[in-house]
Amino acid sequence: MRIQHGDLILEEVKKLPRGLFWKKVKQGFVIEKGEGAHLHTTVDDCEVAEKDGVLYLRSVDEHKLGVDHEEHHVKILDPEKIYRKGIELEYDAETDEARKTQD
Repeated sequence: MRIQHGDLILEEVKKLPRGLFWKKVKQGFVIEKGEGAHLHTTVDDCEVAEKDGVLYLRSVDEHKLGVDHEEHHVKILDPEKIYRKGIELEYDAETDEARKTQD
């Protein structure tokens, strides 16, 4: 399952890579910085892990897991699932390049 929240993409993870170290973070943790001061942040306490530059996110409370953004409001995620952060890319036909989309 894939969830898009502005330029942030969260993909459900079925199989985790080995060697993840989970760290508890408080609500307001910045998942992604967009253009200017726009941030995607956690609404609830959660746990994050990073491996090979990829961020993973999971709930510490089986009832709550949300992501917020000033322009896209709160997106409630399934707290029983683990998500991997992806980034939306846009294609520029003039330069024949893909680049990260930013709000």
